[in-house]
Amino acid sequence: MSKPEEFGRAASGAVTKAELDQRIAAQPKPRAELHLTPNGWEVQAVNTEQFKAYRDRIHHLRERLNNAHETLRGDRNKALIRGRAKHDFDRER
Repeated sequence: MSKPEEFGRAASGAVTKAELDQRIAAQPKPRAELHLTPNGWEVQAVNTEQFKAYRDRIHHLRERLNNAHETLRGDRNKALIRGRAKHDFDRER
């Protein structure tokens, strides 16, 4: 699991589906090279780290949004049950 500190300022703020969609759209895609000249292992390592950072942030966004969705769903169910119980109690008085 990634640490929120790795994501800077955005980690402390609200996570939105718009940011997730934007991150997925802006994710760098590997390009096919038309030549066979090796670029060196350092370039490959940097590119791998960059792709990993994007994947980690997308994973973090999805996880936070899913947790928020489940919390909202659970809170709604609890509120409905609490409302029904109150209604039944008031009706029996």
